[in-house]
Amino acid sequence: MLGWQQNYLIVGLPLMLALPPEQFRAVLAHELGHLSGNHSRFSGWIYRQRETWYRILKGLQQSGHDLSLLIFQLFLIWYIPFFNAYSFVLARMDEYEADRCAVDLTGEQNIAKALISFQVKSRFLERYFWSSIYKQIQTEIEPPKMTYMDMREVLSQRLNQEITSTYLSEALSKKTNNADTHPCLTDRLKALGYIADTQQELAIFAPIEISAAQEFLGDKLESFIDYFSQDWREKIATPWRQKYAEFQKSIATLKDLSHKSQKQHLTLEEASQQAFLTLELEGEEAVIPLLQEIIHRDAYHASANYLLGQILLKKQDATGIKYIEKAIEQDSSIVIGGCQIICSFLKNQDKNNEAKSYQERAENYHKLILKAQQERSKLKKDDKFYPHNISDIEVNKLCQQLSHYPQIITAYLVQKNLQHFPEKPLYVLALKRGFSFWEGSRIYETDNSKIVQSLLNENELPDNVFIFILNSNLSMEKKLKRISNSMIYQKKGKK
Repeated sequence: MLGWQQNYLIVGLPLMLALPPEQFRAVLAHELGHLSGNHSRFSGWIYRQRETWYRILKGLQQSGHDLSLLIFQLFLIWYIPFFNAYSFVLARMDEYEADRCAVDLTGEQNIAKALISFQVKSRFLERYFWSSIYKQIQTEIEPPKMTYMDMREVLSQRLNQEITSTYLSEALSKKTNNADTHPCLTDRLKALGYIADTQQELAIFAPIEISAAQEFLGDKLESFIDYFSQDWREKIATPWRQKYAEFQKSIATLKDLSHKSQKQHLTLEEASQQAFLTLELEGEEAVIPLLQEIIHRDAYHASANYLLGQILLKKQDATGIKYIEKAIEQDSSIVIGGCQIICSFLKNQDKNNEAKSYQERAENYHKLILKAQQERSKLKKDDKFYPHNISDIEVNKLCQQLSHYPQIITAYLVQKNLQHFPEKPLYVLALKRGFSFWEGSRIYETDNSKIVQSLLNENELPDNVFIFILNSNLSMEKKLKRISNSMIYQKKGKK
């Protein structure tokens, strides 16, 4: 606020290992193009402001300052989408401008090849390289020592042609959408005047004689590779060992279930466990017949339908939609996630109208959730209550807990009448406590908070519960007394 901004560009070592020097220069030229004054300073300003507003909102949410959040949140929640909508087109234009800057500095061929290489090799690292590294958890108790050395070796060689062709086709078929200011690869290449051909572009992935990392880091490259390998190994060591132990347990369990299934029918619970362990240990293809068998036995099995639907949609099989819809019917908690998965699939299929309906469905359900949370967050004078339906055993457990608090003399338990998701009950536990006249109000309120928080942490009620101290609300006590069997606890000697 009191001086010029300072810009930093952070470059990943995997990027430098993946690209030859001329393509890496093109990437740098693109990034510097965002800040160039040769084209549009306003675009550069938009580029920074979009990040700044999101940081402000995130910072307020994480600060713990409820008053500051209350004052600014309504404005920011309104303004950020407004600013985002009006600046989105400018931000996307800035990506094209940055590409043109790269063309001016490094040439059309270099930036086009860099864009293609980036799309393919980033997929390769995420889905193939790191996937193969983490698969070693199943057999190795310690993480590998020289991961980045392995990465350098793999990226310097010609990538498997079948894998490369698949990733390239996927990147070229992806369409520009409103989820990302970056245009899709095909649109960026078209704007450069570069015509991409899948077979021709495979030549880009020939072995790299000298990588950008070798060219620009020189003798320091080995020390960087050692440092990153060691740093990654140290950070991952503890969770790796934990995961290794879990895998050994999973392998033994799956072996037992597979052996048992050869002699007799597994229960649905056992069959589900077998399916999920198969997915974890053997992959998606191996689990498909197991999921189909579960659904054959129980057509509306929520988790089996949901998982099979995701796998089929990932394979570009539209029948996955009906399985996710069946899962949503049985489990409302996956409405938003299921709709988003289907929406993403439909967008990739260029079925934007159908995708929009699922997006709206997810948004409307989210609004309902917010209303339900608000309804459950407080009690009002006109709220209606009715008797709880909790078993005597559970009530007795709760009374045992209440007896540990000498301040509590009476407790009422009821259900609140809900407009949103009434099938998910909210129990109201109203407590009346005794106190001494010499207790200061601040001490009294602090003690109340401690009692409520302690009970919230320890209560064994089967669902959500709203706990409050009743002393300052006698009209509420009269209302609760009229509810059948609402008084569940009274301290001995008190009436």
